[in-house]
Amino acid sequence: MSAHIRFISAGAGSGKTYRLTELLLAELQAGRVRPAGVLATTFTKRAATELRERVRGFLISQGEFTRADAVGSARIGTVNSVCGSLLQRFAFEAGLPTEQRVLDEARAGQLLREAIDTVIEGHTLSELLQVARRLSLDADPRGGKPPWQDALGKLVDQARANAIDAELLRGFGTANADNLLAHFPAPAKMDLDARLAAALAAAIPGVTQSLQDNAQKNTKEYLDLLVSAQRDLAQHTLAWSAWNKLTVCGSAKVKTLAEPVMEAAAMLASHAGLHADLRSYLKLMFALAADTLDAYASAKRQIGALDFTDQERLLLDVLDHPFVASTLGDELDLLMVDEFQDTSPIQLALFLKLACYARQVVWVGDIKQAIYGFRGSDTALMRSVIEALPKLDGTKEVLAHSWRSRPALVEFVNHVFATRFEGLAASEVTLTAKRLETDGTVAIADWLIEGNNAETRNQALAAGIQRLLSSGSQIMDPKSEQLRSVHAADIAILARANDTVKDIAAALGAAGIASATQQPGLLGEPEVVLALACIRRLNDDGDTLATAEIVSLADCAEPETWIVDRLEWLAAGEAHGEWKERAIAGHEPQVILETLRSLRDQAAVLTPREAVELVIARCGLARRVVQWQQGADRARVRLANLDRVIGLAQQYEDECISGRDAASLSGLLLWLQDLQANELDTKALPAVDAVQVMTHHAAKGLEWPVVVLCDLASDVRDRLWGVQTESLAAFDVDRPLHRRFVRYWPWAFGAQKKVTIADEIASLPVGQAAHADAAEENKRLLYVSMTRARDLLVFARQAKKQTGEWMDSVALGDILPKGDQSIIALPGGTDVPFERWELAAGVLSEAADAGENDLSWFEHVDKPLVRPPLKVSPSSLTGATARIVETVPIGRRIDTGSSDDRSRLGEAIHACIAADLATPLRPLDLTDVAAILKRMQAADGIDAAALRHQLDALRSWLATRWPDAIPVVELPVARATSDGQYVQGRTDLVLRTSTGWILMDHKSTPQGRDQWGDLAATYAGQLAAYRDVLQAASGLPVEEMWLILPVAAAALRVEVG
Repeated sequence: MSAHIRFISAGAGSGKTYRLTELLLAELQAGRVRPAGVLATTFTKRAATELRERVRGFLISQGEFTRADAVGSARIGTVNSVCGSLLQRFAFEAGLPTEQRVLDEARAGQLLREAIDTVIEGHTLSELLQVARRLSLDADPRGGKPPWQDALGKLVDQARANAIDAELLRGFGTANADNLLAHFPAPAKMDLDARLAAALAAAIPGVTQSLQDNAQKNTKEYLDLLVSAQRDLAQHTLAWSAWNKLTVCGSAKVKTLAEPVMEAAAMLASHAGLHADLRSYLKLMFALAADTLDAYASAKRQIGALDFTDQERLLLDVLDHPFVASTLGDELDLLMVDEFQDTSPIQLALFLKLACYARQVVWVGDIKQAIYGFRGSDTALMRSVIEALPKLDGTKEVLAHSWRSRPALVEFVNHVFATRFEGLAASEVTLTAKRLETDGTVAIADWLIEGNNAETRNQALAAGIQRLLSSGSQIMDPKSEQLRSVHAADIAILARANDTVKDIAAALGAAGIASATQQPGLLGEPEVVLALACIRRLNDDGDTLATAEIVSLADCAEPETWIVDRLEWLAAGEAHGEWKERAIAGHEPQVILETLRSLRDQAAVLTPREAVELVIARCGLARRVVQWQQGADRARVRLANLDRVIGLAQQYEDECISGRDAASLSGLLLWLQDLQANELDTKALPAVDAVQVMTHHAAKGLEWPVVVLCDLASDVRDRLWGVQTESLAAFDVDRPLHRRFVRYWPWAFGAQKKVTIADEIASLPVGQAAHADAAEENKRLLYVSMTRARDLLVFARQAKKQTGEWMDSVALGDILPKGDQSIIALPGGTDVPFERWELAAGVLSEAADAGENDLSWFEHVDKPLVRPPLKVSPSSLTGATARIVETVPIGRRIDTGSSDDRSRLGEAIHACIAADLATPLRPLDLTDVAAILKRMQAADGIDAAALRHQLDALRSWLATRWPDAIPVVELPVARATSDGQYVQGRTDLVLRTSTGWILMDHKSTPQGRDQWGDLAATYAGQLAAYRDVLQAASGLPVEEMWLILPVAAAALRVEVG
């Protein structure tokens, strides 16, 4: 393979998007690249749009409109969208229909979960659960998915991301068991269960006597452990984590008695039962994963759909087709890949194959920011590609400048990381700042957080944020480039775990500081609980739990109050489902429940989104939730969460359309439950002045003036015990996925951290390599986090544990000053402004909410407002006055008899006049007039010859009075009025004179002369509207206005006031 790949290494804030734009522009303007020959992939839709519009905007500014328009033909999008377009184009070669149904991520995830459930139900589930229970993999102590279920999902994801087929995956179970147990001692031949049972039986009486002689807590706990172990061992249910727990005695007083137990338990790694359980579990898990792949594929076939990974796999295969290879070789001028380091293995293989067909290849990324190993990206694979660049005739370019952060921060980050990354020279890590320094402001802050537990430490952190906001600290506004005080929205707090994010946000809220977190938990917010209770009640009038939630939340009623009312209602013999929906003596209805009852008949004909919108609007939920607090920003968050529920209802409908399923309110409620169970119900992030709180991983690609880093003393956790994919063969650029292997070593000891066999494996080369890989990824994560700040970087450290394995991986603790210095003196001569705060939890201030206690809402009205229509016909307008100033006879009066349909007759007369005047060189003859009258079903109401005579008379009068005028018939007019309405209509006839307009309107009324004054007054508003529109649109005056009466044989000149 020879691809001539140009790799651009783009450090944090180094202007990657600008460089991509610059490169693409240069190639387009030089003519070396055709717009249609560009294929560029980005990590997000937003990045794709930004790249395309930057290029287009620059070309337009240079006057290159044709080329700018042609940029639309370039394939610039996410990996999924680009793969989809190519696969659709080469559908025939791929054996697919040209119209492909592609599942979005949400629908695909739901279908995969259903496939897992199907396979689990049909599998030997009982056997798996028994083994998982002994291996302590059956339950998550934090209430999440059981570890075995979580691992199953990862096995399936890893297999699909590495193009591993089901049958190959199935065989990995035995291979993993062999690999893992090769590091264990050989199974003991003796009966270790019997040995432990004997030791327990001997120890328990002595420990019991010791406890009776001297009651101590440690002795009591140890005795409980021995007794429960004896019971479980006898029932053959003793978990291996409990075995391991018996290797330690927490009571020094009975340690001698416990020695036989500890010695027997220490034989754990040699236990044949443990070996058998690990082997059985791994074979079952990989078989289950393989069956899930088959079931998922079958489910997609049944609905005729693909997911994003299917598109990648199919495109990877079809690229070997001779016609596809030839076509792309002719067409593909430039292949650009953004965020290269975050691609999955199958995407990497795809890009390598596409690179063979492109004349130019540009990959942009930063190996220092490869932090998504837990999602399946493989840094070792990426590094192998970069190392192979010389063999591929490739080149490497390093972007050397930082455009984001102030110089002091850039120099500090350079100093911390210059020599920390394996395989990267300092020149590939350090950047030169292009921003001007912000003198007189702190660049690095060290907050020492006091507190004996997480709750008090989070309160102290909130106190630090309060102090920062009130201190007048200055940051450089990125838009105005002027110094200003820091706002809450300028600050981001980064933590390691989602649970920590929630706790920090709660502490900020208690301190009166608005915070925003894109975390799951939307359906647990009070405003959403109320909305869903209303929807459930609308859907099911028997859902009395929903009724209780509505009464409690909407009216803030105490349970003691409404429970009594409820019991009295039932005692009166009333229907239990109608409580609070209607009134009886002594029981007033609740307004929301009463409203829901009135809406229930409509629910059957509404889509789920329409029903949700109707409930929120008609029940006044927005007004109610605003009343729950004084802070305007918190009110905005609650309103945004209600909008998010509407958005989720639309997403549910879209998924139903995608899956060809029927959408219903019941289905929506079940779908929302599934979202909540899988922690996919993310909260809204409205545009409020709020501190952003998120994980370190979630901050990638973002930036803020102030960034606060938490959990710096965390341990480095490797993935030795877990799921990951590795290559069993040396990297081959032509076969990057060759011999990919999913490795899974389950942790069989529950919450136990001190396990002898695990420590021994960790000290072996395999363990050391896993830890080294984890340490490198942790360095990269710390690099990402530290480069998010533009002006101020804060290290929030526990006062009682100021250092830890994560920050020690880059010797950060040694770099930060130990005393009260105001600068950090770097070796190169740069002085970084520094300060240290010691923070403790104190009295929480409500200052952040002060001044925002004047919330208001729209005034409630009992009756709906009468709203005028958007569009108004001129004939309906009134209010103008009219005066007839001239009367002209035209032809002879026409007898219309007693026509049953005056409207149809009038339309027929109008049509004949319009057709006659529209073709002055060929006026209508009698046959034409008769045909029009017949076609419009008006022949019985008027004589065709009489109407033909009137047409001649009208044409003659017009030609005599305005010989040089140009007639225009049926001229459409429209005008916006001052109150926002639109006047729309058609003038029957206007004459364009040399100085202005003559406006005429035909009326087919047979009224006599004595009624013409009333007729003019009736249509004065219409004439005035036409006049105003004509004058406004043309700038020319309407000189005269006429009512033409062909039936009454007259023309009336009217002045309108």
